[in-house]
Amino acid sequence: MLRIATSQIYQQSAKNMGERQVALVKVQQQMATGKRLLTNADDPVGSARLLSLNEEVSRYDQYQRNTDLANGRLNVEETALEGIGEVLQNARELIVQANNAPLNDNDRRDIATQIRQLHGQLLGLANTQDGNGEYLFAGFKSHTQPFVLDGNNQAIYQGDQGQRLIKAGPSFDVPVSDSGAEIFQGAMNGNGRFQVAATPTNTGNGAIDVGNVTDPTAFQSNFSKPPYTIDFIVDNSTTPPTTTFNIKGSDSNSPPGFTNPQPYKDGQAISFAGLQTAITGTPANGDTFTIQPATHQDLFATLDKLATALETGADQPPANTAQLNQAMANGLAELDQGLDHLTGIRAKIGARMNALDDQQNTNADFAVHLKQTISDIGDLDYAEAATRLSQETLILQAAQQSFIKIQGLSLFNYMR
Repeated sequence: MLRIATSQIYQQSAKNMGERQVALVKVQQQMATGKRLLTNADDPVGSARLLSLNEEVSRYDQYQRNTDLANGRLNVEETALEGIGEVLQNARELIVQANNAPLNDNDRRDIATQIRQLHGQLLGLANTQDGNGEYLFAGFKSHTQPFVLDGNNQAIYQGDQGQRLIKAGPSFDVPVSDSGAEIFQGAMNGNGRFQVAATPTNTGNGAIDVGNVTDPTAFQSNFSKPPYTIDFIVDNSTTPPTTTFNIKGSDSNSPPGFTNPQPYKDGQAISFAGLQTAITGTPANGDTFTIQPATHQDLFATLDKLATALETGADQPPANTAQLNQAMANGLAELDQGLDHLTGIRAKIGARMNALDDQQNTNADFAVHLKQTISDIGDLDYAEAATRLSQETLILQAAQQSFIKIQGLSLFNYMR
């Protein structure tokens, strides 16, 4: 016969009530916190999944902070580039004004002073710093001033070619800077494809137009022996004097399809190797002009050359006027190329900012999805919890009442 001691009955009843009390407290804690999983032991697999999901949410939160940082830096750069564009446009307007015939040399020197001031403004913009004191246009060397002037007023770039990137998404690194070398020394000179020049020793008043490419395919194929030289021959034995010109490449041969010599006519188009230009004025015997491939220009040097040309003036002899006109024409072309180059960079920045906006929306959508998954796994179903709370309360009460009844039972109760 199995005998159960009174102490065992007490212990078992106390254990049951304790378990029910723990279960009830757990439901109460779940309802207080709104969390289904209070400890990893509640659901080891679910807890591991929640840990991974929360880490992923943290990563996406960092992506969103990165996009804010990237947008802020790109906005600062865009503002600086807008200022640079205004400087170049103001310089262009001054050069157009300087080409006005009624102006004298004093007027042009006044314009040169204004261009020098624009040169200083450009230097200040090139050394723009962000809110953290870092230089925008120094590449990776963001704590080094990118541009300084040497003793000849030429800008020296002290940065590097680096382009800083910010991670704005799992597979999206966005550039948030452009090197000063690219912005201020990346534009082409001339018309972007080739450049022209009048030899400084010319004695006539001829000037060569900046020209343009009329046949890109022919230019690519036939512009192969630069620099090309246009040489003028003036025969004074005729009345009136006869002026002709020859065009020769670096191999001293005529370009393909061009026969030397050619009669000269003021302003008439000169075409060869897929390009076209024109010479105006009256070149003297022995005057030469050159045509060679465009190269990268330095915007600081462009402004400095224009100011120097205006300061030199256009006093007699006539060649001075021709040299000034040539400098102004070439300078205008370089400013136009600089403005076009700047427009291209600003377009890239606009595209980056648009991409950041799209990525930010994508990040936000995915973060919402992650948080919903976290909620599905870890959040409490209040209706189900309320049912369990009621159930556990009833079970605990029943256990307590049973214990009270069992506690009152003894053999003496049956003997009475």
